Amino acid sequence: MPQNEISKMKRTVILVRHGKACSLDAFEKDIDRVLTKRGVNDGYRVARKIFGSGIIPDLILTSPAARANHSALIFARAMNTTTGIINVVESLYHSSGSKMLNIISELPGEVKTVALFGHNPGITDLAEHLTNGATSFLPTTGVAIINYEMEQWKDIHSSDQSVYEFIIPKEVK
Repeated sequence: MPQNEISKMKRTVILVRHGKACSLDAFEKDIDRVLTKRGVNDGYRVARKIFGSGIIPDLILTSPAARANHSALIFARAMNTTTGIINVVESLYHSSGSKMLNIISELPGEVKTVALFGHNPGITDLAEHLTNGATSFLPTTGVAIINYEMEQWKDIHSSDQSVYEFIIPKEVK
């Protein structure tokens, strides 16, 4: 390969809306809301489906909200990995899709697959943007997996996805 030609590699973004959470009236602050039993069970089912297909993130980024953090922990447990790959990113709490995209674009090159746990409307907005409008709503524990062929994460702004899929909890047995 010529020196000036850069090879592209597969990079994968896993967008996860946090699991079903308890209502706000049970908590003083929204950030403290925890997962319901359904949220926990959906998390394990969806995570096992993803990781059973061989997709495993190098890095997990999560909002500091209890419900997003717990969802990320469930995914890490389901893939039998250390929680050391989980990074809490304060700015993901109620972040916009464009802010999430900027966070992804700044990832280091050694990260090939990233899972990002966030909230609506931002997580759905980002999924809609990255799939060219293929979805307009991610339900709780809904997942969008988007694959790219690109050299660096900063190229995500100008790259087209090669393949994407959605996983919806009620469709996972």
